[in-house]
Amino acid sequence: MGNLYIGTCSWADRHFIEHGGFYPPEARTSEARLRYYGSQFNTVEIDAFYYALQSVERATEWAMNWVESTPEGFLFNAKAFGLLTDHGTDPKRLPRDLRTQIPPELRERPKIYLRDLPEEVQDLVWEYFRVSLLPLARAGRLGYVLFQLPRWQRYTERALDLCLRAKEKLSPYRIAVEFRHRDWYEGKKRERAFSFLQEHGLIYVIVDLPDLPTLPPPGVVEVTGPWAVVRFHGRNAAGWSKRGATTDEVYDYCYSEDELRPWAERILELRDRTEATFAMFNNHVRGYSAKNASYLKWLVE
Repeated sequence: MGNLYIGTCSWADRHFIEHGGFYPPEARTSEARLRYYGSQFNTVEIDAFYYALQSVERATEWAMNWVESTPEGFLFNAKAFGLLTDHGTDPKRLPRDLRTQIPPELRERPKIYLRDLPEEVQDLVWEYFRVSLLPLARAGRLGYVLFQLPRWQRYTERALDLCLRAKEKLSPYRIAVEFRHRDWYEGKKRERAFSFLQEHGLIYVIVDLPDLPTLPPPGVVEVTGPWAVVRFHGRNAAGWSKRGATTDEVYDYCYSEDELRPWAERILELRDRTEATFAMFNNHVRGYSAKNASYLKWLVE
């Protein structure tokens, strides 16, 4: 599909395997599933990097297997490690050699934040993450790095500085920034945020979500860099509104054909304006993401 990439935000989620009928019965191993996935789509998002820093050895082994299991030109997009995006993170998700450099009182906390760490340890975390993506990058298979800010994060200059730090620390990777609070879209803050992304070549992540007071307004389409990324989170308003909802409750939503047709037109327009456009489905429950990605692919072909 040229410079248009359509896929899902996981290929190994249990809902892919257990529900929705996406994988054929003979695809029983992770490798077999990825091979089949790669025959249907040309990109995927990986969230394993978000949950824990990976060792170079493990990341290299993964990259070798993934590259071998997918066609030439297939791209893997990585979700940035949660500590780097200002999410609270269990210190146990850091490699042992990094944990030993954290002040002892922090190691016992259930969650730590990047700002809690000494500057030299922060730099090590950034470098550890950057190096973990090198095997994919060197193979020419790394797409964008998703820098997803916390849902509670409103517009602040500090948050913008963190995005810029990602750009600098993770160069030359392409950074895609996802705002998750409506405050970013209010008045002059919106203008400042988008001009900042454009100035620094950061990719604005276009989101489709239910229309709720604290969430980004759905369907705000802007292009701030050479690539465009659209992420479909589903429109399950009840799940997004529920305090303490599980990811299964939040992302339990299947887009209708009528909901996807307007998006097909927008995505084709984005493709014509960019070097590469990505349409990624995160509504993983019951295998809906694969179903919706397949339909969108059919619409734009």
